[in-house]
Amino acid sequence: MENGKSFARESLECAWKQIRDILFHPGTGMVYDYVTSRDPEHRFDYLPSPEEIAAGFPNPCGWGTGMEDCALNGGILLDLMRFRGWEDSVFAAEIAKGVIRCGTVHGKYGFIARGISPYDGRSCYSNSSRDQFTLATYGMWRFLKGRGISGTLLENGSGFLRSAADYCEQTMTRENHYNLLRLDGRQAVVSTLWDCDPHEAMRLPMIYGIAWDLTGEPHYLELMNRYAEAGLRHTLTLDPEADSWWDMPLLQMQVSLNFFRESGVFPALTEGIRSAMHTAALIALRHLALLLHEAETFNGDWGALYDNWRTLPMRMRSETLSSDGRSGLFGGKSYLNPVYRQEYAHPNRTLRGIGNYLAVIAHCEEIPIQEKLLGRIERILRKIDFMRVAGVGTVPLVYGCSALAARGRLQTAEPAAPEEETAEAMSV
Repeated sequence: MENGKSFARESLECAWKQIRDILFHPGTGMVYDYVTSRDPEHRFDYLPSPEEIAAGFPNPCGWGTGMEDCALNGGILLDLMRFRGWEDSVFAAEIAKGVIRCGTVHGKYGFIARGISPYDGRSCYSNSSRDQFTLATYGMWRFLKGRGISGTLLENGSGFLRSAADYCEQTMTRENHYNLLRLDGRQAVVSTLWDCDPHEAMRLPMIYGIAWDLTGEPHYLELMNRYAEAGLRHTLTLDPEADSWWDMPLLQMQVSLNFFRESGVFPALTEGIRSAMHTAALIALRHLALLLHEAETFNGDWGALYDNWRTLPMRMRSETLSSDGRSGLFGGKSYLNPVYRQEYAHPNRTLRGIGNYLAVIAHCEEIPIQEKLLGRIERILRKIDFMRVAGVGTVPLVYGCSALAARGRLQTAEPAAPEEETAEAMSV
């Protein structure tokens, strides 16, 4: 493969075009989770209405509706675009504005909503998650630090990160069970940021560390110091042989660790950080091999369109069912989840997993990637028409390959000189 210089370039550029032309909505600055039509005018027809969102239907997270992970997607993209040489500064600014809107549109500054309805430009579900907070703040930090942003966008982006840290300080209390809470102030699912599992323990100190790194305000340094050492000790207790590992939380563990490694805000943690990142990369390498086998043996349609989620069967997640099984309400809300058909869920999950595992590995330079493994990935990508892919698995896929490219192993696009910021791109 000529040292990887031409590694699946056409396929990955096609996937990048799918993200920009199909999944991105210019009205909100959001990348949504999937489309249900190949007609550009109707691709988002089945996103939830403002009335459904206000009712928390089908669940307060918007799971399964196509707008559950917009903040997360935006955060990944902000990190991804630095690997592409910032070849489109206007698009990068639009993504950043979309992420910022997730932290302001509802009036509770610092709460990072999962996404915003394109129908009215303001409706959002009430239950966020630690995933949204982790990747939105990390991506915004990368964007502001790496792009040389100034003016209004720098001010608003820094305000977004400061507000997220302030919100965490308000809600991360023993009384709240270290929960991010919903917009209505009640307990939220998938939103515990402290007293949590080992792979989640560095996310809260990362959020405080990012605020300190961007603002220089000593209060955030004190908050970071309060949690970082204990968080790393807990992280180092993780079991790399556990069967429960999957790609999304592993990526978030790796980027939260990587913030400390690259920023240098807590030098005393460096050795432990590197050890944990090395362990994460080994886990990713093992799971990547298994996922590649799944992709190689997949005989379905990589471009299957998603259904109208309202027509799908729905089920309840175990954490929202009462311990005695007699109530399906959590915090007064029902958390029913549309059950995706495997025809589109499987290919999207596969692409997402390959990308996330590659990104985890790319963040640990001590882990070599065998040429044979890259060849397998290339053969998989070349058989996919990414302009027919309907899901957002392409975002982590391009991210992972681009992260490896930054290590000099692959080259997915010729780096371009950064464009001059336009007045439009610099304002929110």
